[in-house]
Amino acid sequence: MTIGLLEFLFLLAIWVIVPLGLSFLPDSKPLRVARRLQPVAAILATISFFVPKGFAAAALAAPWLAVNGLVALGGLIHWKGSLLKTAAMMFPVVGGIHLVSSRLGHPLAGFPEPIILLTAIHFHYTAFAAPILAALAGGRLGKVAGLGLVGGTPLLAAGFLFSPHLKAAAVGVLVVGVVGVAVAQLAAVARLKSRTARLLLAASSLSVIAGMALAALYEHGFYTGRSWLSISQMAWSHGLLNGVGFSLGGLLAWKTDRDGRIL
Repeated sequence: MTIGLLEFLFLLAIWVIVPLGLSFLPDSKPLRVARRLQPVAAILATISFFVPKGFAAAALAAPWLAVNGLVALGGLIHWKGSLLKTAAMMFPVVGGIHLVSSRLGHPLAGFPEPIILLTAIHFHYTAFAAPILAALAGGRLGKVAGLGLVGGTPLLAAGFLFSPHLKAAAVGVLVVGVVGVAVAQLAAVARLKSRTARLLLAASSLSVIAGMALAALYEHGFYTGRSWLSISQMAWSHGLLNGVGFSLGGLLAWKTDRDGRIL
């Protein structure tokens, strides 16, 4: 199988985004086990993309779902802590389920590919990395925008299942929430000690503002029946801006500021 952009974005999530994000989450025994199992589960999930869709590919992807389950269990243990970080720990399970469904070749809830894989990607970026970045940015704006992300994610899922009007409203909530996080990050740039960290955080913020503008444009076109961007074009623009620019850039910024080095 040839690895395309969507597969690349998912693999970037399991190899880089998730390990970086886990380092900012409250410690617990399930989370420690998840960190130890993450490389093995990531290897097996990667191999699953080179195996024809079916039970074998789904079995290779299943350990990644188990890692997501351990992270969620850690979230249940620390549910009285940061709501944003707790939500970030709970959401990737949905992404893991969609990964297994994608590799099985099963149209979950009646949705075909690439929607299934796109959902798996979404729940490892906007639903996982973005709430963590909102919590790290802090301040009233960061917290309120983060709550918009937490509420907008299940609202979007419900919109896909039940109503295009609800879906459009959910996209609006997520766009406002993510842009709010971007503005909160820009306000937090001055707090960072490292010049590299400040540049990364500013780039993260500007990237996601552009990416969410494209998301709003795509949803408007879909809702009105006058589509200006295809799913493929959205993956290459919105996907890269959100995944590499926002999520990776933001997490690397906070890691650099905390550890004094990027990796």
